[in-house]
Amino acid sequence: MKSRLKIIETIKKKTGNSPDIIYKDFPINKKIITLIYSNSVSSSEYINDFILRRLDEDKNIKNKNLYAYIENYIPNNSMVKISSIKDILYYLYSGFTIILFDDGKAIAFENKSNIYSNIIRSENEKSLKGPSDAFCESYEINTGMLRRRIKTENLFLKEVTIGKYSKTRIGLFYINNVADKKLVDNIYNKIKKIDIKYAGNTTYVLDAISNTNRGIFPTNLTTERADYACELLMEGRVLLMCENSNEVVVLPCVFLDFFKEPGDYYEKPLNVIASRIVRIISMIVALVTPALYISLMAYNIEAIPNKLLINFTLQREGVPFSTIFEVLVMSFMFQILRESDMRYPGKGGSSISIVGGLVLGQAAVEAGIVSPITIIIVGVSAVASLAFSSIEIVNAIRWWQLILICLASLFGFIGTLFGCLIILATLVSASSIGKPYFSPFLPFNKLGQKDAIISTKDMRLNPKNIYTKEENNEKDI
Repeated sequence: MKSRLKIIETIKKKTGNSPDIIYKDFPINKKIITLIYSNSVSSSEYINDFILRRLDEDKNIKNKNLYAYIENYIPNNSMVKISSIKDILYYLYSGFTIILFDDGKAIAFENKSNIYSNIIRSENEKSLKGPSDAFCESYEINTGMLRRRIKTENLFLKEVTIGKYSKTRIGLFYINNVADKKLVDNIYNKIKKIDIKYAGNTTYVLDAISNTNRGIFPTNLTTERADYACELLMEGRVLLMCENSNEVVVLPCVFLDFFKEPGDYYEKPLNVIASRIVRIISMIVALVTPALYISLMAYNIEAIPNKLLINFTLQREGVPFSTIFEVLVMSFMFQILRESDMRYPGKGGSSISIVGGLVLGQAAVEAGIVSPITIIIVGVSAVASLAFSSIEIVNAIRWWQLILICLASLFGFIGTLFGCLIILATLVSASSIGKPYFSPFLPFNKLGQKDAIISTKDMRLNPKNIYTKEENNEKDI
């Protein structure tokens, strides 16, 4: 490398002489070394206590090789030898202190400032039993949360740095001899080929390695629960962890993963089976109920029993709008309330959405804009969609519900049936990094059936990889 002064001049030029980068000359043994660090990501307390104080105590160093002395006697568990200005800039913004010598040599000592949130309780994936700690924005802490649960040398980690400007670390975790090696290599090679400017979250990585965005149902599972991530690791899954992200991505993913919850591993098998059946019924109700109501009221009215038809007719008396318009308007109003509930700061969102739903529904019925049965149908569908905590699956339900409503309004019950067949065909044909999305039902996998809807004690105590006998290919994620 260049001399010390030329390197400092180059760093100032490349960083625009940023005011948060500190250059401190320190005379020692008739020579001058320069400490370079960023006070925004480095801890000045650590620098003072473990570097400056040690150097000040040892000003009269008898060892002529100052580089070797500092390398061996500065107490630090993370010391890196630097050979290029590119590395200096990377470690500088990663919270390291750079010690620069006259001959251009440099050593980096880690002195990161604690600018991350601490481990907190899981907010999005709550459970009545089991641990409640969640991942945070610190890559090292998240890695430690996995290591402390799986204390084996077979927990492998592969790292890739992506992002031209962000220099974000991406970690790939898997259990050796359990995960499919071809699958791991496939994901790793795709990540290495990523060429983007900024990677702020695991979503950026998934977008970069996916060849299409046409799928409505999510083909990857995200979780903020460390215990749930470890359970999935034991099943042969691969975890994708991103620096500065408080969640990990689980690959591959199957459709039934969205009907499972972290708390299922701490409940009795019979209770888990009941819960999963309720979730499946909830999705069917959320998707089909509005479309079936429109089909019956607009096209297939002869299918309604006479007494019930008379009741519906009396309720709709005086309503100036069609059934289709009623359902669309009330569904749209509920989506507005749900979005306001999610985005509202603080804890007042739920109260606002509940009060808003009651007031708007009651006012709409009294004003004769919609019928009471429409409020019930939309309300049942909306409540059924609340059985899922994953925002990706909720958005998928929202889109398919709208598609089914449109088909039912055009073709009646035949349109609803045709829409359900489209959903089924979409699920059957989808894949997650080459693995069948509708597994273990299609293709049928006897081993996977033990932890599909039915939860068995054997799969819980001795989890197995259900993908080991299937071929890996290069399909979309």
